Amino acid sequence: MSQTLDKILIGYVNNKEFADVKFVVGKKKAIYYAHKFFLSLVSAYWRNALYSKGWETKRTRALTEIYLPDLEPRIFRSFLQFVYTRSVDIKGDLVLELRGIAEKYEIEELFKYCDEAFKQSLKNENCLKYYEYSCQNKLEKWTEISIKYILDHSVSILKNHDCFTEATKETILTILNLENLQGFEIDLVKNLINWSKRQKQKYYQNDEKMQLKDILNEFKPSIKLEFLDFNGLEQVSNIGLYSPTIIFNTMMDLTKKYNVNVRPLTRSGAGIGDLKVLLLANCRRGPERIEHIKESVMATGIQNVDIMNCSSQKPSFDEMRKYDAIVLRNRNAENLHKQVELGNDLAQYVEAGKGVVIIAINTLINSEAYRIKGRLQDEAFIPLQFGERVQQDSRELGEVLLPDHEIMDGVNSFKTKDYAHLIGTQDVNGGTIIAKWSNGFPLITEKTKQENFGTVVCLNFHPCSTKITNDCGKAWLENTDGAKIIANSVNYVGMKWYNKQKLQQKN
Repeated sequence: MSQTLDKILIGYVNNKEFADVKFVVGKKKAIYYAHKFFLSLVSAYWRNALYSKGWETKRTRALTEIYLPDLEPRIFRSFLQFVYTRSVDIKGDLVLELRGIAEKYEIEELFKYCDEAFKQSLKNENCLKYYEYSCQNKLEKWTEISIKYILDHSVSILKNHDCFTEATKETILTILNLENLQGFEIDLVKNLINWSKRQKQKYYQNDEKMQLKDILNEFKPSIKLEFLDFNGLEQVSNIGLYSPTIIFNTMMDLTKKYNVNVRPLTRSGAGIGDLKVLLLANCRRGPERIEHIKESVMATGIQNVDIMNCSSQKPSFDEMRKYDAIVLRNRNAENLHKQVELGNDLAQYVEAGKGVVIIAINTLINSEAYRIKGRLQDEAFIPLQFGERVQQDSRELGEVLLPDHEIMDGVNSFKTKDYAHLIGTQDVNGGTIIAKWSNGFPLITEKTKQENFGTVVCLNFHPCSTKITNDCGKAWLENTDGAKIIANSVNYVGMKWYNKQKLQQKN
């Protein structure tokens, strides 16, 4: 059987056969063989160097020897792989190193490849480090990509205290002063205190006069006391960052204004209680279950939830757009033509930047009689493919692939009474799996089809708990965190839209 061209080419990476160039790389003088022809095809730099007389080389029989003592062998090996195949598996910080090679050796294709790899390699734990690298090397495009990632994931990044520890003061100030930065103020305070402790240990260990409040003084304008709860106010009070009078007055204002000592607020001042949510649902077993789903949506602070029965009504797009998020539990066999219209309008709703949470078990059944149709299905907005409903003995939360995700905030357990009832597919339609069942099937997935579109989240479990349906084996146990998963999902897709609108109004 003949080999494909890709396999043939990758076979010549560091292959001595027909090689006419020998690279001696790094301090340990690792040897790599290459071919002038391939190097000259990808790089004008190497074409000029290898075929000009001015290049310092050493002829050894048929080989040209070139010394590159400042390069790491693993990086050079990846560079060679790209030369021969125009692709390379870029993991971790390798993208930063390859970007330097692309610049030094004038390889436009590698520039573009690294740009895309950089975007894909950004994670909560490395985004601040990558932002700093982009700034230091004056890479404007990468800086923009980093900032966008930070803003899109700011809630979970602020919860990931470790990623702030090694950041520079300039980076933290820049990030905190972004107008549309989201996240909870208590997480910001924890990050700043942990960062100041690290700075104290690193630079001021023997300076008894230097206190945490002195290190954090420059950050005071970035802290919004009115968005802290009592716990957060106590923390900034303990390090002496604000006077006792200011802390006391803020606590009194909180008590008077909300009559509670905790109100979850994002840094824009928007509370999840401000969201307007439409629960678009039907249930042949009676309205009690729909009311129960509404209770779950409101579990972490959402106060404005309207219910519309999608068996008897189909909201127009103009009606939908009044809401910041929609929860869809649809099982409508009576009006199949409305399934297409509903799918078209929901696609338009997501294109307008708003978010949808889909209860998959009732909406994505692989049946013409029940499943959602129209553009929402046809144009792959949904992060879970249609499938058969299956029952599995494995019935609890399994691997959490994105533990810092906003949807997983406060989720410690999830378990059904007797069995898992789910859409039996592994195909997430180009979306992202946030968490899985213990049997490996997707439990929570998300997808943002295009940059300015809203996000669609799929929850692949029965939406009711044993509180309302104790005789149902597929119901989740009410002492586990099913309600948090549902509420967090709605908060997540809704606040993304809400905060974007607030920013546009401000500008």
